[in-house]
Amino acid sequence: MTSPKFIDIHSHILYRVDDGSKSEKMSLKMLELAVKTNITHLVATPHANDLTQKEQSERFEKRFEHLQLMIEKNGLPLQLSLGSELFFGPGIETLLEAPWATFNNNRKYLLFELPLYEMPKEVEHFIFERHLEGITPILAHPERYTYLHKQLHKIVDWYHQGCLMQVNAGSIVGQFGERVASVGQRLLRAGLAQFVASDAHDPEYRTYLALPDAYEKMLTFLPEEMAGQLTYTNPLKAIRGQSIDAYEIDESQLLEDRWKSVAGFWTQIKKRFVR
Repeated sequence: MTSPKFIDIHSHILYRVDDGSKSEKMSLKMLELAVKTNITHLVATPHANDLTQKEQSERFEKRFEHLQLMIEKNGLPLQLSLGSELFFGPGIETLLEAPWATFNNNRKYLLFELPLYEMPKEVEHFIFERHLEGITPILAHPERYTYLHKQLHKIVDWYHQGCLMQVNAGSIVGQFGERVASVGQRLLRAGLAQFVASDAHDPEYRTYLALPDAYEKMLTFLPEEMAGQLTYTNPLKAIRGQSIDAYEIDESQLLEDRWKSVAGFWTQIKKRFVR
């Protein structure tokens, strides 16, 4: 059986710009690991917020150019693109004109994250405004926002507004705990996620190895074709600025297993007694 290839749209590979790679040497190790993991194309997505200054912005581009030279010098069969992980806050609008705000500066797709512990306001407005500009926002790791665990309808609403979802590979295999794993897998089963990415930060703990592990896990509950779309086809389309087909949503998959059984019980009761 041929090993699957991956395209990763979420990676903190740029060194000394955020909480990802700490050095040029670490970035090289990460690049080499990406190749061993069968990743053919990486998007560098450093954290960016309203405090990202001009010097930091220039550093993103310089580090990116240097990594491209490292890839060439070491003969690595890997493509690298530049993007960012925009932090959703009051100043996010000021970042949108930067060349790294969208993948490859294609003005079609951007990756953004929410605060980890507190539900922000105006997310719907942000999604709406981006669509007026012809940009599709992709929400990074929705399964990791604990405040959304009991209001998954928010994710459904954002999806129907046109926001796509990226689940972390590490979440699927339990790196962030059972609860996050459960929510991540339910989002995938429901058809609410279009991407699975590594969100790699280093070559030892939060690594690219999560991608093949997550792929194998997904094959236990998703068709192989869909697993390939999540980890290769859709990421490639986002980088190229091409349209991505929506999945049919099955909101019943968002229910926890214990509530699925209750819902199934009442469905059977209705079928038997309601005419």
